[in-house]
Amino acid sequence: MASLWQRPRLRTDEEEHRERKTSWLELFFDLVFVVVVAELSHRLSEDISWDGLGGFVLLFVPVWWVWLGATFYNDRFETDDVSHRLFTFLQMLPVAALALNVHDGLGESSQGFALSYASARAILIVMWLRGGLYNPPMRPVTTRYAIGFSISLVLWVSSVFVPAPWRFVLWGLGLLLDLITPWFTLDLQSRLPRLSTSHLPERFGLFTIIVLGESVAGVVRGAAERHDLTLTTGVTAALGLAAAFCLWWVYFDNVMSRPFKPGTWWAAVWGNLHLPLAMSLTLIGAAVANIIAHEGEALDEPLRWLVCGAVGLSLLVLGLIEKTLRPDGSTARMRELRQLFRLGGVVVALALGFFGGGIGPLALLTLLVLVGVSQVALGLYLRLR
Repeated sequence: MASLWQRPRLRTDEEEHRERKTSWLELFFDLVFVVVVAELSHRLSEDISWDGLGGFVLLFVPVWWVWLGATFYNDRFETDDVSHRLFTFLQMLPVAALALNVHDGLGESSQGFALSYASARAILIVMWLRGGLYNPPMRPVTTRYAIGFSISLVLWVSSVFVPAPWRFVLWGLGLLLDLITPWFTLDLQSRLPRLSTSHLPERFGLFTIIVLGESVAGVVRGAAERHDLTLTTGVTAALGLAAAFCLWWVYFDNVMSRPFKPGTWWAAVWGNLHLPLAMSLTLIGAAVANIIAHEGEALDEPLRWLVCGAVGLSLLVLGLIEKTLRPDGSTARMRELRQLFRLGGVVVALALGFFGGGIGPLALLTLLVLVGVSQVALGLYLRLR
């Protein structure tokens, strides 16, 4: 029975030079996030506006924190026993509730969304406290987690009894606490066993696949909803898929190929930069789906800015993430060239957002895809060098 019900044990994979893979349970856990991300993308595609974008960010960040918290807990304490499986299942229930409430998460379902998020975080707090209870070196970290996350939890639960817009102010304060709390533990974590440089990158890569998959699904969904499929629809969908494919190429060739630099600070920066990357990739799918749905119409300013800004943000964040990675053996000149190309892609994408009012949807998507193709081509060139 002892092997079936184990105490959480602080993992030492890096110290033992053990390569660690994502477990089947973690992959199963990710399935509920596929649904949540799909709902978020669909919600945004129905409201392409600055208000819609702000609502998307406010709803996406809590979903991200639930996934991120579970991922870092697993990296520290994952055990393949009955207790860990039960805790994982308990976490999946409020995440499924998030998916049910997210479509109108800023309206009638906002109370349900808040309670769903609070429930997921409460389970995680219990898991961290349990890990600290049986692993004294980790206890100062888990105690700080519990304090910061519990205050955030109180704010989220309290928001249920507060009318909008003050309800969302409490959400923002709670999310801010969830963001800053881990940073107050980095000095303590630097004295603990190192985070896995094989497990964590794979987990983040899988979440990136989820949001890229939703970009693909959004393009296909937009084309499928049109009953009069035309050549223009096909070309637009192909360009949307090409944009997602280019970003997949850049990420998995240039980010997943190297671990983050040693140190808990670098791991924290590396992990948090994946939030704007995940959001921007989801935005691209929603934007292209909307372009397909309004085929033949000129792009209005919010939609043009959404697709151009999302591509620009993706490239900017990719360049920043590369700064957190260990050197790959390339020369300083090559690294400068890569960063210059990333920045150039950002500038071109933003320029299209500023001055692309007279450009048609197909031409705009073509130019954005060419920006992505140039990034891929640079990577191939540097690899040959």
